[in-house]
Amino acid sequence: MESAGTLCVSGFRGIVGASGNRVRSLLLLSEIAVTVVLVVIGGALTGSFVRLLRTDPGFNTDHVLASIIVASGDRYLHHPEAQALLFRRILNAVRVLPGVESAGTVTPLPLSGDNNGGLVTATEVGVVRPETQEIAEVDQVSDGYLETMGVRLLQGRLFREEEVDPAREVAIVNDLAEARLWPGENAVGGRICINCRPDEPPHWKQVIGVVSSIRHAALDQAPGLEIYLSGGALASADFLVVRSNRPLAGLGQKIRRAVAAIDPNQPVFLTATMSKLIDDSLSDRRFILTLLGTTGCLALLLSAAGVYGVGSYVTSRRTPEIGVRMALGATPRQIQALIFWQGMRLAALGIAIGLITAAALVRLLRHNLAGLQVDDPALIGMAASLVAGTTAVACWVPAWRATRIDSVAAIRQE
Repeated sequence: MESAGTLCVSGFRGIVGASGNRVRSLLLLSEIAVTVVLVVIGGALTGSFVRLLRTDPGFNTDHVLASIIVASGDRYLHHPEAQALLFRRILNAVRVLPGVESAGTVTPLPLSGDNNGGLVTATEVGVVRPETQEIAEVDQVSDGYLETMGVRLLQGRLFREEEVDPAREVAIVNDLAEARLWPGENAVGGRICINCRPDEPPHWKQVIGVVSSIRHAALDQAPGLEIYLSGGALASADFLVVRSNRPLAGLGQKIRRAVAAIDPNQPVFLTATMSKLIDDSLSDRRFILTLLGTTGCLALLLSAAGVYGVGSYVTSRRTPEIGVRMALGATPRQIQALIFWQGMRLAALGIAIGLITAAALVRLLRHNLAGLQVDDPALIGMAASLVAGTTAVACWVPAWRATRIDSVAAIRQE
């Protein structure tokens, strides 16, 4: 009876031990898989962010300063001609500042978060059938704006000072608009109608130039059709852009003084470089990347700690077995390999599960994060190697400690 009872207790302990091992193995697998997911997605986000930083916005941001100047006060609110005069005087004053090469106004400024979409057509059919019209970004720009931003002229010419008069019906289109609205033809000399309706007389504008495309809404959004209008641009201006051949430090203060000399009550709400505005437009991506990177590092450390803890626990439970193996002639290298590969086989399974899960999650995230990809072999290899290397170190330490076990003491412990 006593031997039978002892056998039952021993069997019960074996069942509990096996169940505990399965739970520990499952938790360790999950921990490693989650770590791989975080590392892979973090690497994919880092790759997409680096590509985003290298994206050409289509204009030259070097030595360009942008200021928000919204005409305030009753003298400008209901008098567009007074606002136009204000901005003409501001442009004239800013252009003579030391180091200033060019200046212009725009509404709205690229990558500022503001957009002004409209429907455009170049045919009479498009006027009577609005559903055939194309969607385009329509910006009001003064003379000097396109030169200041470094937008390349491809055909025709840019705006002249007299063409900011509201009565002047001229326009400049980008190359994408030319290809869409005048396929196979030269847009210069053509006509374009903006927001035309069948029940209203069309207001045609003559195209005088074609320029290169820029990224207006965001760096991660492909360029679209864009139309630039100069008529009435000063009367609706909100942004002043200035290009200087000198360091931009101090130029903002000079602009404020120039504006104050024209109208002391007119504030300049913000002055920043175009490079800074682009950097601010990426702040949400940078925050997500920093948060995910921090989480991935913590997960990697926790995963390594978990692997080490489980490996140490398993090694301590197998001390008598290790003692017997060593007494029967097993070498320290064999003992080390036994403990090490036991942990690494589990880690390899967790890495495989993590890679599959990460690939599935990235496919879902692609709808919200443009440019995110996980099919780069280098990215997958780096993520797997990082987790595998960290896990290998965590497995090696208990394996090395197992070789320090005294076989006689281990057998006596049993």
